[in-house]
Amino acid sequence: MRSPLRIAAAALALVALVGVPEARAQARIRIAIWDFENNAERRWWFHDDLGPAARNQIDTAFSESDKLSQQYSIIEREKLDLVMKEQGLAGTGALDQQSAARVGQLLGIRYILTGAVDKFSIEETKGGLGGFGGKFTKAEAAINVRMIDTTTGERVFAVSGEDSIKKGGLRVRGASLSQEVEWGVASEAIEKAARKVVEELENKDYASRLSAGGALGGEEGKIIKVEGNRAWINMGAASGLKVGDAFEVYQLGEKLVDPDTGMVLGQDESKTANGRVVEVQDRFAIMEFDGRAAAKDTVRKP
Repeated sequence: MRSPLRIAAAALALVALVGVPEARAQARIRIAIWDFENNAERRWWFHDDLGPAARNQIDTAFSESDKLSQQYSIIEREKLDLVMKEQGLAGTGALDQQSAARVGQLLGIRYILTGAVDKFSIEETKGGLGGFGGKFTKAEAAINVRMIDTTTGERVFAVSGEDSIKKGGLRVRGASLSQEVEWGVASEAIEKAARKVVEELENKDYASRLSAGGALGGEEGKIIKVEGNRAWINMGAASGLKVGDAFEVYQLGEKLVDPDTGMVLGQDESKTANGRVVEVQDRFAIMEFDGRAAAKDTVRKP
């Protein structure tokens, strides 16, 4: 018969194991994925679609990766588009420092993932006799992604992925690829390159590079509104929050800008309150606090 001490130890071990996924969920870093550019040759009729296709593939791959889903919480595309529209900002094109800082403040995030298609090509290899011949179509694509710190505009890390796809078949000599076939091959090449990017992110602990800024293990958000000693924040169960989570409230002050480079080096801040979550919904939570708090103040896990 097992002793009470051994039973208690086993129970504690089981609780610890069950708590691991929850602890990991709390440590997720909230990011937004910006639209991607196309820096490759633009002679293809679908050249404007390559950047959005790469962005969508990266977004999908993040959600399908168990490891990355434990490390990152992605702001929904609809929410990003809505904020961009309300603030008169474009969600496409190059992400400059001012836009990154604005988006970071509006969404209560510190990091934005952006990137580009740096290489793309489709080549046909033909051969055969008479009017018929063999044909091989090869498409190549290369994608790079960059994680941008919205408080400084600096690139925290960059990852690239490159791959190709080759298909073969018979066709009448002189006939060209249909647009449907061209786009199908292009999409597959983009998808394979996106997978290479994700594999690189999975195999190396890039998320640890974000911990120096306090985002890993110390999630950050914004206060939506305040009523009495209750504050609504723009983080919820989707970000790993649960009832009882503690937060500190900070009022942000003047940005500290390098006079020579114009780069934002940081921002004055003062702690004004301590709070604890009392209610959690999917996309927002309510906390009770002691001290001072106002809409748009920053909340941060201690």
